[in-house]
Order: sequence, then C-alpha cells, then structure tokens
Amino acid sequence: MVVQDPAPTAATRKETDLWLLERLVPGSGVNNLSLTFDVEGEIDSAALSRALTLVVRKYDILRTVFRTSETDLTKEVLAADAITSVDVTSIDVTETEAAEDALQAAVEAFVAEPFALDGSPLVRAARFRRAGGAGDVVSVALHHLVFDAMSTVTLLGELISAYQAPDTYATDPVAAVVEAEPSEESVDFWRDQLRGFRGADDGLWYGNPASATPNLAGETLQYLLSDDALAVVGRLQRELRAPEAVILLAAYYLLLAQHGAGSDIVVGSPVSVRPPGHEGAIGYHVNVLPLRVRMDPVQPFKRLVNRARAVFLESLGEPGVTAESVLDEVRDGGSSSWRNSLFNHLFNYVPGGTSGTFEVAGHPARIRGVENGFSKFDLEFFFMPEPEAAKTTIRAVFRTQVFTPADVELLLARYDALLCTLGDQLDRPIGEISGWSAADHAAVLAGHRDGLPEALLGPSVAPFSGYAKLAAKSDSSALTRAFVAAPDGTELPVGVRGELCLADEAVTRTGDVARWLPDGRIEILGRLDRRVTVQGLAFGLEDVDAALLAHPAVDAAVTVAAGGVLVSFVATAGIEAGPGLLDQLWKQVRTDLPGPAEPARIIVTEGLPTVNGAPDLQGLRLRAEELLRTEAAPEPVDTTELTRALIALWKQFLKREDLDADSGFFTSGGHSLLAVQLLQRVKRTTGIQVKIRLADLFAHPTPEKLSAYISGEKA
Repeated sequence: MVVQDPAPTAATRKETDLWLLERLVPGSGVNNLSLTFDVEGEIDSAALSRALTLVVRKYDILRTVFRTSETDLTKEVLAADAITSVDVTSIDVTETEAAEDALQAAVEAFVAEPFALDGSPLVRAARFRRAGGAGDVVSVALHHLVFDAMSTVTLLGELISAYQAPDTYATDPVAAVVEAEPSEESVDFWRDQLRGFRGADDGLWYGNPASATPNLAGETLQYLLSDDALAVVGRLQRELRAPEAVILLAAYYLLLAQHGAGSDIVVGSPVSVRPPGHEGAIGYHVNVLPLRVRMDPVQPFKRLVNRARAVFLESLGEPGVTAESVLDEVRDGGSSSWRNSLFNHLFNYVPGGTSGTFEVAGHPARIRGVENGFSKFDLEFFFMPEPEAAKTTIRAVFRTQVFTPADVELLLARYDALLCTLGDQLDRPIGEISGWSAADHAAVLAGHRDGLPEALLGPSVAPFSGYAKLAAKSDSSALTRAFVAAPDGTELPVGVRGELCLADEAVTRTGDVARWLPDGRIEILGRLDRRVTVQGLAFGLEDVDAALLAHPAVDAAVTVAAGGVLVSFVATAGIEAGPGLLDQLWKQVRTDLPGPAEPARIIVTEGLPTVNGAPDLQGLRLRAEELLRTEAAPEPVDTTELTRALIALWKQFLKREDLDADSGFFTSGGHSLLAVQLLQRVKRTTGIQVKIRLADLFAHPTPEKLSAYISGEKA
C-alpha cells in the first residue's frame, strides 16, 4: 500500500526506537548510512547537486522529515517544491603518503556527522576530489529513518539516471511505501516462538562484561572463508538439502553456544518487509527477526541444521512483526539493561548486492564500503557470497566495549575451523565438537612448554586464588596439565572464561574463573563463588575490590554480598577514615563501575580479618549482615530533597506506591520511552541544570543512585 500524507503524524514504534537509540548516545551518527562510490574520473558537483535534488523531489520518503519534542517523535512529508536544492559539499583530499587512509577517514567523518531531527531533510552529499586528478568519491549520507541497505540499488540507479540525463529523468512522484499492520495470527506466532525465553544470564563467556553505560562504538573486520570451509558448506548443502544460509546460520548458533550463549539462543536476522510490487522501494523497510533455536548437546549437527531451517523458513513467512513489538511481553522483568534483551548477536546473509562495478557518465565506478563507527549489537556476521568468484566474505561488525579486534579475529578463525571440522563429524553430538583455531592450539602448547602455565593475577584476585595455592604446594609437579573448562567440562580456547582445572591421573577443580591468553599464560579473573548478578548485570566481586584498590590510600579491599546487598570493607594505608576519604572512594567506584555493581555501603576499617592468610569472607559477611540489620530500623531513611523528589516521580510514572530510594526504574516496570519522559519531567520539576542522558538512567536506575550521580555532576 502507498499513501501520501503531508500532515504531521506520530512516528511508528520502530522509528521511535531509532530515536531512542540516539537518545542513548546523543550527538552521534549512530543511525547514519550512506551510498558511497568511487569514480575513475571527475564528477561535476553542480550536476550531482541537480541530480540529487531531482531524486529527492521525486521520492516522498527522501522528503520525509522528523521533529522531536521532549517526549515524542513526529514526521511529515515536505512538498516537492520545498526542496530547492540539495547542495553537494566539495572536499579536497591532500596528497600524503597515506592518501587512501586519509580519504577513507574523510568520507567516514562526513557520513558520521549526526543529522538534526528538527524538520530538515535527512540526506546530504559530498564529492571528494583526490589529489592529482586520480578520480572522485561521491558519498550520499542518509538517516536510517528514510533509508536502509536494501535501498542502495534503487537509489544508485536513480542518481545515475538523473546525473546522466537530467532533462529526460522521470520525475513522476513516488509515494512512500507503508508497511501493512501485522495480523493477529502473526503476532501470536511470535509470542509462541519467544514464550519463556531467557537469555544466558552472564552473557557470553568471551569478551568484556556488559556495560551499563554504552557508547555503541563499533569496528569492522573482513574475513575470507577458506576454500576448505566453503567446500564443506557446499557438501552439507547437498547432503542435508539445506540452503547455504541455513548451514552458515546453524554453524553460527554452534559458535555462539561454544562461547557461552547457552542452549536456548535467539539470533537477530534482518529481512525486508516491502510489500509485493515494491521490492525496490527506498526507505526504512527492514525488520530484525528474532530467530530462536533450542540446542541439545547430544544431538548431531544435522539435527541443528534441521531446526535452524525450520525456524528460518517459518520466520520468513511472518516478517511483519518487529522484535520490539513483542519485547515487552517476553522480556525478563529483572533486567535493567539498556539493550534489546532478545538478542545481542546478528546474522545477515547478503547475496549479490552492489559489490561489482558500474559506470557513471562513461566513467568506471565501484561501491566503496563506509562504516559509521557504531554497532548496535555486540556482534554481527554479514555473509557476502560471490559464487562467480567462488568466495564468501564475512563482514564482522562488533562493539568495542565488548570485543577487541583480536577477540573477533579469533572468533572468525574458529568459525572457519568449526565449518572444516563439521565436514567429517556430521553425526557426532554437537556438544563434543571442537572449533579451536590453530592459534588456540599454539597458545595452550606454549603455556605448557616449561611445566604448568604462568598465572597472571591482579591484586584483588591473588588472596583468593585456588591455582596459586595448588601451584605452591611441594607436590605440584605431579600436576602436569592445566585447562579452562566450561560447566560441562569441555575445554575452552583462548579468551573464553571458565573454571581453571589441573590434571594428572584425575582432575582438580581450582574454583578459579580464568582464561587463556594468546601468549600461553593464564589470567585468573576471580572465584566462581564470588560471582553475583545484580539488576541483570553479572560480575565478580573482585571487580568492585579492584575499583577500590585503585585509590592510593587503600591497602586492601574485600566486597561481600549480604542478603543481596553489596558491602565493601576497606583497609587503608594508615590514613584515618574521614568524610573526605569516603567521598573519594564513592567517586572512585561510581567512575569505574556500572551502577548495579556499586556497593551499597563502604566500611573503612583498620584491617581485614584473615583465615589461613586469606581474607575471612564468612566473618566479613556476618559483619555486613549485622550492620544491615542494625541500619534497618523502623525510622524512615534520611534522604536528600532531590532523592525524595525522584521517589515521587518514580511512583507517578510507574503508578506504584511501594517504591523507595532503592527501587530500580526498569525492574519496577519502566521502559525506554517512559524513561525519556521521566528525565524530561525530572529537569522541569527539580530545575537541575545537569544534562542527564538516557544512558545515565540505565547506569543509575534508582532514585538514590540518580540523585548521587546528579549531585556529583553538579559538584
């Protein structure tokens, strides 16, 4: 269905979600996309401006503008004659030794510049001139609200036609395509698919723990699948009668499971929801389908392929329901995470596309890949097969707060190795299949070259390490091998967190959480019995201790969980515990830790009790419980005026009277859009001048913590 409605209307749910993402990282180009191409010749900037103006006038969607109020997003279509000209910025790239790098950086900076949602068109263009007349680069930047990757082919064709023959370019208006409302049957399908889903509590065992204050910064790596891996994929297609996309998807599920995603996994997969007859429509017409697969480790890979195929094909038949529209019904109410709790990992199979060459006014041209520097998901694998070249490239996009490039390089190598392994282990239970890369085997071999591997321990970890105690025993020479194990005993590769075990004739479990380092050392991260989950965030109490130990006045720090409340005990280097020191320690933890990991109390003592040379955790836990009982008097807790005002707003917005200073906004029923409205009301009713982002509320989700954050920012 196509319509043309110039009057302002409310944005759709998925359009609003894009806006909320920008509220999470304001002043960024997190939603920016582009059509960028190299031309082996000179482009006329005036002609390019005229061509782009003609295209924008023709397409209603490119004349659709958005405006934001304090709490709402609206849109309207500008009249064609309101677009007098789409200017093209000309940028000269100075010739240097790294000219190509400078050019790419200039293009990426242009694309990343944020758009203002103030009623201005969401399209702009630039022509980059190489030094010495070595050709031009054309970049058209667009906001995701009016464009998606599947719009590229149509926009490119229209722009070339308008540039080459502006006088004969067809300018009949093209109305914006409106997606049909999903049927109740489709909504029920997705409710059934996702009912009871609960993702892995701790996230993956790989990379960095989830951050409560995301910046969505992202990077991209390209990886060419090996010939051996491609041969296996081709053979499995024939033997299992499954499309290539399904084979690759099933292997992706297995890769994630081997890195701690659990046995019940949801992977996001983008799909076009353009109506029949409008397959080439320009606009934001993509939904990300939440593909859920339950994995049984005793079943063979071919069973996993069968399940992935059924889910994949069934889901393609019900594409009209966005994940966000059913999220509130299936999300875990105990989570305060900023992220989409259905999936953090994306699979995208992109055959064909515009990777080849074409011509612009007789000049050879080719598409240039441009990243906007962000990633909305922890990890995205884009598979780009080129059958005519007998190759498949994986474009891996990842959040830099979660993974380093080295982490993702290992993931890609393991994915390749896993595909190769599946070639002769098709009937083996998937729980027994290893996907180690050559680098993983080399690291473990290097670690045992001179006996047991060297252990790397931080000061917050060393007092509790079981490995350190075992390795120090006189009979430790009998322990011949170390390995990091998953809960089911499977040996884990480099960087994947698990329990450190030692082996001779039998296996000795150390209780330490550890991971292999690429150089063959083992990094000990903490103790299994000191792992906690608070407001959906899993972390080790050693992380809290490490933040406190970073203060120069602190000699020792131990955090315990008493009845679900975190209490930190700190011993100082001969410095009295005055208000100034406590204020500094609170500032330290609020700077270094996400909100849920901040202790409720910090107690400064002359020294910490020990048992057999290690901190007495049981004694400290009993002391913390007694302290909390003493504080739990019937008198109301003395709160600041700002905290009391925030409690009142919590009650008003969440429509609950049982809330107090420690009530989490999201764990008490709040959601992102309501949070935006809350923050605007906070500013109006309290008169504070501090800028509060949506991310700040995720990091400080209670009245007490938000009040402390605001007070700290004002100081």
